[in-house]
Amino acid sequence: MKKITSEDIIYAALSLFSEKGYDATSVDEIARESGMVKASFYKYFQSKEALLLGTIVLIEKLLDADIKELYLKHQLPSREKLRQLYLIALGRIYKNKVHLLVYSVPLIGSKEEKIAQAIDRVEHYLSDVMIDFLIDAYGEFIKDYAYDINFVVKSMIVNSLRMSDSELSWTEQQTLAEFILSITDMLAQGMLNPNHQHQIMWSPDTSLYEGSNQFWTKGKQISYALQHMDTVLKQTELNEATRNEYVQILSRLQGELSEQNVEIAHVKALLLFLGQLPELLEDCTKLKAILEA
Repeated sequence: MKKITSEDIIYAALSLFSEKGYDATSVDEIARESGMVKASFYKYFQSKEALLLGTIVLIEKLLDADIKELYLKHQLPSREKLRQLYLIALGRIYKNKVHLLVYSVPLIGSKEEKIAQAIDRVEHYLSDVMIDFLIDAYGEFIKDYAYDINFVVKSMIVNSLRMSDSELSWTEQQTLAEFILSITDMLAQGMLNPNHQHQIMWSPDTSLYEGSNQFWTKGKQISYALQHMDTVLKQTELNEATRNEYVQILSRLQGELSEQNVEIAHVKALLLFLGQLPELLEDCTKLKAILEA
């Protein structure tokens, strides 16, 4: 008998999430679909939220592999690369309606924040690549409008799948990708028309596009840095007493930063202590700069 893996559980869960929705799917159902009992599920994932996070991380990994492969297809015309990017987005992200699951999760607890951050990474990565391909297909002059086109394209994909009663077949995905590409052509041609002036809605400095080399809102920068510090502490070799001390100080820092009126002096003192650990110094420096900006 084939040993069940965490990916087997993720694919089983995706099937159920797409069919029934995240909230309506129970751990019992996911376990049965995976071919195991409920107790065995918890050997792989601590909760349904942890499974959702694992799902998004897997999608991010598969998306990255697909896009890297697409970048290597130098012989493809730029417009065809854009069409294939739309197919990748349809197949890897939107087909599973994971974006709809995540946007319905309340951003209050640390688990939910990690889920939101994971989907943000996927969405921003896809946006960066799409804008890169738009410029390649329509020229450098489209750059000012590329963010608006990206917004329209994603909206079309989301609404097309939201209106669909069942999962799109491969043929239907091909048809939808062609349709979106034709709309992209019309948008690009219209926006590049020198006889018309167009209002730019989205641009690199809006919070919608908080990519790796673009502006991040303070809240998300802080949240990302704290999450990274927590991960670093878990991975750094420290004796138990020292680790516990740093974990407690990081917990106090998280508490201070979650207060409505942040005591900057307290926060700086905590950062000064945490910064003594070389592995945390970079994040501490970033946090200090964010708070002083």
